[in-house]
Parts: sequence; C-alpha cells; structure tokens
Amino acid sequence: MKDFASLNEKDPVGEMLSKLSALWVSRAAVNNEQTPYSELAFNPAKADFSESLLPFRGHDAWRDAPAEVKEKCLSYAWVIYNLKTIYIECNVVTPACEDIIKSPPVNSQNREILQSVMAEALLDEALHTKMSISASNYIYHHRQLPYLDYCDFNLIGWRNALLSSCTAEWQRRLTRFGIACASETLITDYLKTMAEDSSIQTVCHEVTRTHAMDEWSHSSVFSFVAIDIVSQLSTSEKVYLHEVIKKTVSMFANNEMGAWRKAFSLAGLEGGEDIVADVGDMGEINVYTGSVNSLLARVGLESVGAGPVLACGGGRG
Repeated sequence: MKDFASLNEKDPVGEMLSKLSALWVSRAAVNNEQTPYSELAFNPAKADFSESLLPFRGHDAWRDAPAEVKEKCLSYAWVIYNLKTIYIECNVVTPACEDIIKSPPVNSQNREILQSVMAEALLDEALHTKMSISASNYIYHHRQLPYLDYCDFNLIGWRNALLSSCTAEWQRRLTRFGIACASETLITDYLKTMAEDSSIQTVCHEVTRTHAMDEWSHSSVFSFVAIDIVSQLSTSEKVYLHEVIKKTVSMFANNEMGAWRKAFSLAGLEGGEDIVADVGDMGEINVYTGSVNSLLARVGLESVGAGPVLACGGGRG
C-alpha cells in the first residue's frame, strides 16, 4: 500500500486525509462483521422508528389515530427513511465520489489521496445501500406490510433540475460535489436520534447506529476534500458552491409529504390528507442550519459573499 502520509508531510489537508484513509479498514463500520438481521430478535411491541422525528407528530389527526395505525405509520417511516437514504447514496453521493475518482482536481498536490478516500467512501455507500435494502425488507417481512413504491424525493428532483439548468461543466461538477458534501454533513444530525434510541426495534437502532458511525467519518472526509477543492476555486466559483451548500439544507429538510401521502393511504390513517395539507414541505430546518454553517466555516466558505439565490429547479445562467 502506498504511504500517502509520506507524500503529504507538508500539506495538512493531505496529511489528514492520509490518516483517515489509513484508519478506513477499522473505521468503516459497514466493513466490519455485523450480526445478521435474521439473528436479531424482532419485538412486535417496539416501534420501528423514533416518533420524535415525525414532522406531523403534533397534528391532531396523528394524536387521535388508533395505536395499530400509528404502528403501521412508524413502520412506513422506517421504509421512507431507507428509501431516501438509498436515493441519496446512489444519486447524490456516488456521482460526487466518481467525479473525483475519475478526474481529481488538476492543480491539487493531493490527487492520489483524494482518489483513494473517495473510492473508500464509494465502497461504504454501496454497503449502506445494501444495508438499507435489507433493513427495509426485514420490517416488511415481520410486519407483513404492503410495499411502498416511491421515487419522487424532493432533494433528488431539485438536484436533477439544478444540474439541467447549469450552463458550464464547472457548475455541474460543483453542484454534484456541493449537494453531496452538505448531505454527508446533514445526515449525521438526522441519524443521531435513532442511533441513540434503544427503545425502537433492535434492527432499526443497530442499522442507524452503524450508518451514523460511518457518516460521522464521511463528514470529515468530505470536509477535507472540500478544503482542497475550495483552495483552487475562483471567487465566482466559491460563491456558487456556497449557494449550493446553503440551499441543500432546505431540500434535505423537506418533509417529503408525497411519500407520506402514500404511506397514510397504505396504513389507513384517517385525516392523512389533512396532515399533508397542514404540515407542508418545509421540515425543521433549524436542526440542520448550524451544521452547514460550521461546514462552510471549516472549508473556507463562511465569508464568501452571497450570490443570486438558487431556486428549486433553477440555477445560475
């Protein structure tokens, strides 16, 4: 194995990425042997998702729902969470990793280590996808639920529209990286609740705990890769990347009520349409704002002046 640390002794970013890469084999939780889900006891009395994360937990229609309907909704919450995770891993993070693996920043002295850590992250994401599929099917099997098929997640739709509106390859590349970098930071905040909630179904707790361990590390990896990338950007490019990262917060925090409309129907929740109408799209954005502001500060974008606001589906011409 190439000793990346010796190649980057004078570069703090390269040195830190080298250390993270060297620790990857033991650090990456999904690389280590996990207890097969089939060996984890299923407890039908335990919820499959943390109710505190539901965007409609205070709505009267939810509070008045029968216990068995709530149970089904919490199971579908687990399914929606994993479906969105799969789409983020496959459609958001993987393309950003591939960009750097295939074509690392031209002027970077850390080209080789950038490729290495992104290849390691790519392997992690593939295993996270497999983990989410298995964990969803475990709940489907034990709860005997009808399948929920949904693909229209707002973060993915906004990303696709923004990419379509880009007029230059540098915009497309920074869009892919910025959304992935922000998502890898934001997911740690979301995972924290279930990763620490031992009252939920054992498999759901263990899967989110494992995922959280890796994503905390990925947040560091993407931050240091971002520092390397930002150091080579022009002012206008920095402004654009700053805009993309900031806008990702509201897209990531979206309540995905389209998915919930299907879930309410499958679970038989009366008043589901009222919840969809009353709750709306915007989630608890304040939960994530602090993390993204910290990310911008770490990578050198905190003081970048704001440019035109990126619209959902829009972009800079």
